[in-house]
Amino acid sequence: MAIAAVPIALVQVSAAFALIAVLVVGAALVVAVIDYRATPVPETVRVTRSAEPQLSIGVGNPVALRLRNPSGRPIRATLRDTVPVSFDVDRRTAKLEVGPESDGEIRYAARPRHRGTFRFGDIHLRLRGPLDLVERQGRVAADAPANVYPDLQEIRRYEVSLRRGLAYDAGQRRARIPGAGSVFERLREYTPDDDPRSISWTATARRGRPISVEYETERQQRIVILLDAGRMMSSTLGVLTKLDHAVNTALMLSYVAIAKGDEVGLMGFADTVRAYSPPHRGRGQFLRLTEDLRRLDVTMTESDYEAAFEFLRSKTARRAFVILFTDLVDQEASRGLVRSITRLAGNNLVLCCLLQDPQLLEAATREPTTSTALYERVVASQVREARQHALAILRQRGVHSLDVPAERLSVATIQRYLELKRRFF
Repeated sequence: MAIAAVPIALVQVSAAFALIAVLVVGAALVVAVIDYRATPVPETVRVTRSAEPQLSIGVGNPVALRLRNPSGRPIRATLRDTVPVSFDVDRRTAKLEVGPESDGEIRYAARPRHRGTFRFGDIHLRLRGPLDLVERQGRVAADAPANVYPDLQEIRRYEVSLRRGLAYDAGQRRARIPGAGSVFERLREYTPDDDPRSISWTATARRGRPISVEYETERQQRIVILLDAGRMMSSTLGVLTKLDHAVNTALMLSYVAIAKGDEVGLMGFADTVRAYSPPHRGRGQFLRLTEDLRRLDVTMTESDYEAAFEFLRSKTARRAFVILFTDLVDQEASRGLVRSITRLAGNNLVLCCLLQDPQLLEAATREPTTSTALYERVVASQVREARQHALAILRQRGVHSLDVPAERLSVATIQRYLELKRRFF
């Protein structure tokens, strides 16, 4: 078409140049039509998407687009997938060249920013003609669900080391140590070597002679994971909210605890209880907890610790190992948490897990250069002091605590869980 501009410019010299220009334009159009007809129709090309049915939040999930070339000549394609708006991808479009009657594949990484249920859309496709003159554009129907869960990839990474630990214990029979635990085993006659505190006075009065109660060690424990989904867990650390970091850790913790044979339950709460799963053991329980964690969303309401802990006490009468994920930002919330959790720790072993905010630490230690920076430092220092004061009170009242950065939360929580399990159970 650009060549036709030359004879058009020379039309004033001779009328024959007009005919030449028409012939050039016509030839170009004919070649373009030939190129267009030689290009496969996009809707006839088979394109499929392959992705994990369970996507993990905050990490790169591999997604593959496969193209099948049904024609007898090579094709050059440009593919663009339709991903949910809350997904970050490393590339939006990709070019692919596929030989005759063969398959080609491109890959990209999708990083979801939120948990929940989303959908992939259609795949947009452009096919370039063999003469490089035209492209045919179309779309391939590829609507599919995209369910985003907590970080399942972390579990897969941890599985190798966990299996090593289980392999060590595989040949050992689960011990039952009489007289050293808290689970009722049997009644028997009192002997001089027994602790007098083990005497059952009711059974003694009924039988007319001293009767002792024998207990066995409780190896399989009841673990209840509490997740605060209120306002204080809505702020972000990196690309994830504090609740998302806590949910990832909760999933890993439940996986480890269930693998150890413990019963694991879950409760998510804010102003009301938003999710509850009674403690059970086994793979089925892990799958239920995974679904519950996927659906738990952060809210902007204040958390009602007293109502949440009262609900938990009404559901579980047995002593349990309670692991709470929350945060302390202001003094009012700290007082409410300390007041409510003290009652919960009366007949339960409680571990309170907090997330350190690196921005708060930086603001509290930064040398101020302006009045605004000075104000920020004073406020940040007061928040840190209130936080440390609240943690000190929790420790005084028998509540174990953990205050670590987000990147260390999973490892530190699991280590503390195993440590407290050995010490108290």
